[in-house]
Amino acid sequence: MQQAAVEADDKAPALPEADDLTSRLRRAGDLLRSHEPGLADRYDWLEAMINHVPDYIYAKDLDGRFLFANAAVVSNNGLDSVQELIGLTDFDLHPSKAAEEIAAIERRVMDSGEPDLGVEELSLKGNRWLMMSRVPLKDKTGKVMGVVGASRDISARKRAELLMKAQARLLQTLARGANLSPFLKEVADLLEEVIQGAAAAILLHRRGGEALHLAAASPTTRAASVLPSDIVGIPALWRCFAIPSGEGEQHGLLAIHGSLGQDASLSEFLVGVAQTIGIAIDRHHDAERIAFLAEHDALTGLPNRTLLDRKLAGILELAIESASEVAVVFLDLDNFKLVNDSLGHAVGDTLLQVVANRISEAVGQGGLVSRVGGDEFIIALQQTDEDFLPRLTRIRNAIGQPLTLAGMAMQLTCSMGMARFLAHGKTAAELFVNADMAMYCVKESGRNGIRTFEPAMAENARLKLGRTEELRRAVELDEFVLHFQPQKDMQTGEVIGLEALVRWNHPTDGLLFPADFIPLAEESGLIVPIGDAVLRKACQQAEEWQAMGLPAVTIGVNMSARQFQESGMTRQVAAALAESGLEPRWLEIEVTESLLMRDVHGAVAKMNELNDLGVSLAIDDFGTGYSNLSTLKSFPLSRLKIDRSFITDIPGDADDMAITSAIISLARTLELDVIAEGVETEEQAHFLSVAGCFAVQGYLFSRPVPAGQIPLLMQGRATKVD
Repeated sequence: MQQAAVEADDKAPALPEADDLTSRLRRAGDLLRSHEPGLADRYDWLEAMINHVPDYIYAKDLDGRFLFANAAVVSNNGLDSVQELIGLTDFDLHPSKAAEEIAAIERRVMDSGEPDLGVEELSLKGNRWLMMSRVPLKDKTGKVMGVVGASRDISARKRAELLMKAQARLLQTLARGANLSPFLKEVADLLEEVIQGAAAAILLHRRGGEALHLAAASPTTRAASVLPSDIVGIPALWRCFAIPSGEGEQHGLLAIHGSLGQDASLSEFLVGVAQTIGIAIDRHHDAERIAFLAEHDALTGLPNRTLLDRKLAGILELAIESASEVAVVFLDLDNFKLVNDSLGHAVGDTLLQVVANRISEAVGQGGLVSRVGGDEFIIALQQTDEDFLPRLTRIRNAIGQPLTLAGMAMQLTCSMGMARFLAHGKTAAELFVNADMAMYCVKESGRNGIRTFEPAMAENARLKLGRTEELRRAVELDEFVLHFQPQKDMQTGEVIGLEALVRWNHPTDGLLFPADFIPLAEESGLIVPIGDAVLRKACQQAEEWQAMGLPAVTIGVNMSARQFQESGMTRQVAAALAESGLEPRWLEIEVTESLLMRDVHGAVAKMNELNDLGVSLAIDDFGTGYSNLSTLKSFPLSRLKIDRSFITDIPGDADDMAITSAIISLARTLELDVIAEGVETEEQAHFLSVAGCFAVQGYLFSRPVPAGQIPLLMQGRATKVD
């Protein structure tokens, strides 16, 4: 600015030598004020304007002595007037290496005649950043007579940049996934580095509690051995910023010791740092949770199969080294599905948590408990002074302690199978398989027990697997045939119906009865295609008999629970009738009472669908499913079949006679037909006749026979088939 002013004044005389410049400038100003009032006013106005500029403006001679300076420069150097500054150098004011460096820069500008613009440098006192511009001071002829400097305090901007870089550095560290403890220490150290005169501390709440602990501290804070109580208890010395969590709560506090003044940008920076810390802690907790869930069951907190495999491998290695024993136990809750179905999955989950705690407490330190899915647990027991079986009994008893959930009192039972290391398997995989087989044997034998693996179980499992594959091929090759057992009216002696019973015509084992393969078919799911085949064959055979001119009678077909519950069950029945051409009224579907009681509303809906087709319905094995009169009334039935278990001991068992009479009376009350199964003696037949049941089925009249023998029975040429 001064350079421009000097060069613009064409009438100004050449500047004198530098050592006389100050006095001449002062006299020039005085002359202007006394002889040229207008010019003097302009000078005063210009001086006043420069003094009001917050930037630092000065002029120096060739030796670095101040010729002029505005008020900002004067006050910054601790002086009262510009006269005190004129003739001094920076080194006079602040002897330092920085003063020497500034002199060198200004000498370069004066020697080269080239300006030095927009250079950032620290002030002489080192407490501020300045944006410096220096241009050569020239006379009218262009001769360099000194230097003019102008600078602006950019400390606020530099601090903002520094804080921004610090924040970016923290975010980069966070993005790299640094571990939490080193990250917090880096934050504390960085804050002390970028905030002059400050010390930092990070206080976090302990997991599951309100107490604060010192998680990280800057060097000054560490040196002072500051405690959380020192920080929280003296708020005047520490300024705290809440560290937020992603769940809307607080992880803790970011504490800064030192004066922050009223710098809004610094406060905003610290709020951002606290948020960054919160994100880091959230990520750390999430990572911990993910790592935990990778090896633990989310519901119970027990080890999952992954962690079980890893830990069991170590347990088995240790057992070999120490020649100790290990037992692997499969534990399955009995009838757990009933809890889920009746009380809901939320109650079922709570029950599993209770059971997990009971098992863990009973096992204690001498074993490992894992939940591997549903209601199934695996336990690895290490050798102690107590044998394995008493320990399993204690676990079983713990599970069986009464409890109340959802207002319902209950008592659980469980099935457990055990396999011992080396005796029953040399690897974890072998132990798992054998313990599972032992548990399955408990399930098959009635549940609520403990079994140790035996080699025969493996052979049975192998045979079972082979039989399952044979059964699957039998479905594909249609190896199933039907036998029919007549149902007779004792009053007329006529055949009034036929029950279709399936047989497996095994290629090597010959004719197999339902007890030999139906349970396996139900377990494997093959009962559905087998049941569909039986239904189609029965309808087709009934239509063929009618076409032969035989009297039309009802054909009863048993339907399994799996088949009855299939969504397309009604369509399958309709298709079998349509393919065979049999009228629906000649088909009777037999379902067990226990099947209907599993889901009364669903069963009624399915039965109504069958009734709509024109098919009749009978309850097979009636009296064993605990249905009551109100429930029975809701079923659209045509007939009750009295279970053979009530007939076997008649007339010797008075209770069975009473129950049978009651069932017959109930059928009459409900206007249902009734038929007794398993009638084998004349005494049984006589009792039934007296009680009012005339329809019977059993060996007394005929065993189930192949389809070819039915015409003889129907035509009366054979009265009984043994």
